[in-house]
Amino acid sequence: MKKYVYSIWNFLLNLQKGIMIISSILILLGLVATVLLRYIFQADLYGLEELILIPAFWMYFMGASYGTHLDTHITADLTKVYIKDERIKSMVQLLNTVICLVIAIVFTFWANSFVIWSINSGGNSSAWKYPLYIPQSAIMIGFILMSLYLAVKMVNDAKILVARSGKGL
Repeated sequence: MKKYVYSIWNFLLNLQKGIMIISSILILLGLVATVLLRYIFQADLYGLEELILIPAFWMYFMGASYGTHLDTHITADLTKVYIKDERIKSMVQLLNTVICLVIAIVFTFWANSFVIWSINSGGNSSAWKYPLYIPQSAIMIGFILMSLYLAVKMVNDAKILVARSGKGL
């Protein structure tokens, strides 16, 4: 069973990496095309910036969720400096993760409601007329992944706290 879970986990992380790489390339190509058309050929492809929004949303939210997985977000955690007791540090870390998880779940709920509203309202982009839920769904998927990664981190933080408290699971 663990083998399948790890396979799915690794597939998910690799899929995110792939989306980030492809999105970055598409954004770069879009910006190069914009510059070339405007400043070299004195032409304009109306709405190209609108198309760049799709990979930008996907890159940003896949990157945010991947950063949550790696636990590499910028923090201003002074507890590691002032608190010496490892058990208390573990308690603070667990509390921090729980708060982040609750916030991520709330944002996931809001993002889900937003995407459902966008689908029901039938909104389209102004220039290219693509459905707005295409870039907006990146918000929902990104927060779902952040919630998943934070839930796993919460379990790991709880295990560390229990181990440092001298009690086994």
